[in-house]
Amino acid sequence: MTVVLAATTVTVADAVSARVTFQDIRSCLVLVGLGICAAEMARQVERRRRRFADTPHVNFSSVWTFAASLVLPGVLTVAVVVALYLHLWLRSWRGIPGVHLHRTLFSACNVILSCQMAAWCARSVSVVPIGHDLGAMSLLGAAAVVGTFFTVNSALVGAVIGLSLGASSRRRLTGPANENLLELATVCMGLVTAVLLTLTPWLVFFLVFPLYALHRSALVRQFEHAATRDSKTGLLNIASWRALADSELRRAAKTNGCLSILLIDVDHFALVNVVHGEDVGDRVLKAAGAALSSVVRNTDLCGRLGGDEFVVMLPGSSADEVLAIAHRVRDCIAAVEVASASGDSPRITVSIGTAAYPAAGTDLDDLLRAADNALFAAKDRGRNQVVVS
Repeated sequence: MTVVLAATTVTVADAVSARVTFQDIRSCLVLVGLGICAAEMARQVERRRRRFADTPHVNFSSVWTFAASLVLPGVLTVAVVVALYLHLWLRSWRGIPGVHLHRTLFSACNVILSCQMAAWCARSVSVVPIGHDLGAMSLLGAAAVVGTFFTVNSALVGAVIGLSLGASSRRRLTGPANENLLELATVCMGLVTAVLLTLTPWLVFFLVFPLYALHRSALVRQFEHAATRDSKTGLLNIASWRALADSELRRAAKTNGCLSILLIDVDHFALVNVVHGEDVGDRVLKAAGAALSSVVRNTDLCGRLGGDEFVVMLPGSSADEVLAIAHRVRDCIAAVEVASASGDSPRITVSIGTAAYPAAGTDLDDLLRAADNALFAAKDRGRNQVVVS
């Protein structure tokens, strides 16, 4: 509500002092027309992308709204934002589960404020009015304007998510890095749109097609992520893990390298579901997966085998090193706290079995079998243990 009120106040103030020319109106209509045309071309793609979005969503309208902030008076920039977001709601987002009108209103007002701040920054560093001088200072100023729009937009989204959902993870508040890069790409395309609209207007029409291609590539990436990742934990699903693990095993065989496997089982997980409910059980799995990812390297392969079992392949880790890594994993997961409705946090511990290539086997199934035997031995010893095969 604060963001909506601020956007409304700024819009009214701009409307009172605005000086609008016929050229401004023409540019506004061109941006709205191109934005709607691009959205219609990618309508089905956008609906599919929106269904998959579980973090702040990039909708590509920044190409047109950011351009408007650089070439139009503030009141016409607001008109571009309102027209495009109204079209997105009516044609692409309405009826999709989890997409609500009040959130769309917030997003539109967030973009209005981001555009206003970007326009203020552009005037401050003499980026506007856009001319033919594209020297080093102009490039630095343009980078500052792009950064202002991106920072304000991301900060407002992150603040509202944090206040409304109590989210504390960086990924939940700001979205994954690739989504942020996608947003930066659309803002940079908006800068190009503003320059073309000022210097060579007819070239702007050619931006619609690369934008459509970018939209489709983003959908392919989301499909790929959904196909390879476990929905509850975000770790690799078992099919993707096995494919990558086989590749790493072949590489180790060719180079006479080493690697190790951790097989991890959450202790008494069935009891957690019975006592605290399946919702808490799902949060336990998610928290354990996040803790696991935070301990190992980015190059290690973390996957969920199913149920309460996780598996990690550690390329380049020898039998001597894997024991220390396994203990770090166990300690990190044991430190995780997951709140339940009763206020009683279930204690999370794991049992871990390890196996090293080539000592425990040269085939992936042999390594998994050896790690599984070690895992059973860890359970027999009272759980919350690490056993090396």
